[in-house]
Amino acid sequence: MSVAVNLLLVAGSISAMLGLLAGVKWLGSRHGLSVELQRKCVHVGTGLYALTLPLTFSERWPALLLIALSLLVLLGLRMRRFAGDGISSAVHGVARKSYGELFLALSVGFLFFASQGQPVLYALPILVLTLSDAAAALTGTRYGRKHFQVEAGTKTWEGVTMFFLVTWILAMTLLLMMTEMDRSKVVLFSVMIAAFGALVEADSWRGFDNLFVPIGIHLLLANNLDTVPLALGLLVLAFLAMLAFMLAFAPLLGLTNHAARAYAVLIFLICAVTAPHNAILPVAAVFTHILARNARPCRSPYPDLDLIAAMSGTALFWLFLGDYTGQNALNAYNLSFAGAAIAFLALMPRRLVLLTAIGVPAIGGSLFLIASANPAHSHWHGPLWPWALGSIALCLAVISAMPAWFDRYRAPRIMALSLAVPLTLFVAKLATRTPLT
Repeated sequence: MSVAVNLLLVAGSISAMLGLLAGVKWLGSRHGLSVELQRKCVHVGTGLYALTLPLTFSERWPALLLIALSLLVLLGLRMRRFAGDGISSAVHGVARKSYGELFLALSVGFLFFASQGQPVLYALPILVLTLSDAAAALTGTRYGRKHFQVEAGTKTWEGVTMFFLVTWILAMTLLLMMTEMDRSKVVLFSVMIAAFGALVEADSWRGFDNLFVPIGIHLLLANNLDTVPLALGLLVLAFLAMLAFMLAFAPLLGLTNHAARAYAVLIFLICAVTAPHNAILPVAAVFTHILARNARPCRSPYPDLDLIAAMSGTALFWLFLGDYTGQNALNAYNLSFAGAAIAFLALMPRRLVLLTAIGVPAIGGSLFLIASANPAHSHWHGPLWPWALGSIALCLAVISAMPAWFDRYRAPRIMALSLAVPLTLFVAKLATRTPLT
C-alpha cells in the first residue's frame, strides 16, 4: 500500500472519529439521550472501528501516526474553547473526572503493536473494552441498586456482574473460534479472564479501565495460551493468595482495600509477563513509597492510586519500547524502579536518615543481582554500573535539592525522574548499536 493511500486512511479515520462525536452529539440533543449513554455510544463506535485497524493498516507507521494524531485531537477537544456544549461534550459531559478516551487510544495502539500475527490477542481485549465495559456502565446506571465504594466514587455489583457475564461469553466464543484450545481449558480460561477483567474494571478509576482492562487481558492471554489447565489453576490460586495477603496486611500498611487489590493486580501482571525476580524492585518502590507517605505525606488525595498508575505506565512503556525496537528492556525497566525506590527513600526526614543510608545500597545491590539473573541478551547495552550510579546520584541530588516539589504529584514526578537515566541509556545504546549483518 502506498504512502499516499496510508495517509488518506489516517485522515479518513480522524474524520470518522470527529463525525462520530458530532453524530452522537446531534442524536443526543434531538432525542434527549443522557450524557452517559452518549459517551458509551462514542465508546462502542470507537472500539468497533478499532477492531478493523489490523485489516486497514498493513504497516506499523500509519497506525502509530493515527494513534498520535487521535491523542492530539482528543487533547485539543479538552481545551476550554472546545469544551462546553460542543462535540466534545459527547465524551466529556459526565460530572466525574475521566481520561478514558485518551487511555482508549493508548490501549488500542499498544494492542496493535503487541498482537502482530495473533488476532485473538487483539480482538478479545478490544471487544471486552468495547462491549463489556459499555454493558456494565449502562446496567449499573439503569439498574444498579447495590453500590460499593471506590476512591473516586461508587460502582454497582449489578454492573460488575454484567461485565463478568459479557466477558465470559466473548472469551469463550473467541477462544473457540480463533484458537486450537481444548474445550475444557476454554471454559476454565474464560472464567479466569472474565473474573480478572471484572476485578480490574471494578477497581479502576478516572477512566483507567480503558487502559488496564484490555492490556491486562492481553498480557494474561499472551502468556497463557499454551498453559495447561493444571498450571492455570495454580496461577489462579497464586493470584488469590497474593490478593488475600495484600488485603490482610492492608490495615498495617495504611492501604484501603481498593488500593490493596490494585497493587495485587499490578504485581500479579508483572509476574505474569516476566520472571518473578523482576517484580522485586517494583515491590521495593511500593514499600518505600508507603514509608515516605507515612513519614512525609504528600498533597495528593489518592497517593497509592497515583503510584499504581505511574508504575503501570512505566512498566507498559518499557514493554512497548522493548517490543517495538526488538531490544530487551529489562535492565532499563529495573533501573527505573530502583531509581524510584531510592527517590522515595530520599524523601524520608533527617531523623530516619539511617534507613535511607541502609536502603540505598541495598536497592543498588539488588539491582545488580537481579540483572545478573536475567538472560545474557538483556545486557546488549554493555556495562550497567555507570548508568546505575548516575541514576542513583541524579535521584538523590534532585530530591535533596527540592524535596517540596515532590509533595504534589509525587508518584508521577518521581517516576519521571527515575526514567531519565534509563531512557538515556536505552536510546543512546540503540542509536550507536552495530546493525546485525
